[in-house]
Amino acid sequence: MKIELDSEFTTSNKIISYSNDSFKLKDTLIETNLVISKDRLIENWSVDTYQNLATQHLDQIILWQPELIIIGSGTLPSFPNPELNAYVASKNIGLEIMDTGAACRSYNLLLDEGRDVVACLFLSDN
Repeated sequence: MKIELDSEFTTSNKIISYSNDSFKLKDTLIETNLVISKDRLIENWSVDTYQNLATQHLDQIILWQPELIIIGSGTLPSFPNPELNAYVASKNIGLEIMDTGAACRSYNLLLDEGRDVVACLFLSDN
């Protein structure tokens, strides 16, 4: 799906489009799970699926001090992990978990609002 948003906060780390097997940024096609913020990008993230995500995987992201972490769990709905929620909340950071398409759209909207958001995005889990 193609996403088009314009704003004064436009950055190179906006998600232009996404599919079950890739993410398109301004000039980059990424075919791996990733972590993205307005000024940082981790390709080939070491976590292969949302189900394998653990608190220690979020430590580097927490050091970036975002106000919100969005996790795109793939194409299937996933229930929030209480351990992840409690860990991130203890750092005074919000956590939202949704399918990857919704996470991409939410990330871009929050980025356009000038919010300090990080998205951890998993490709299709089929």
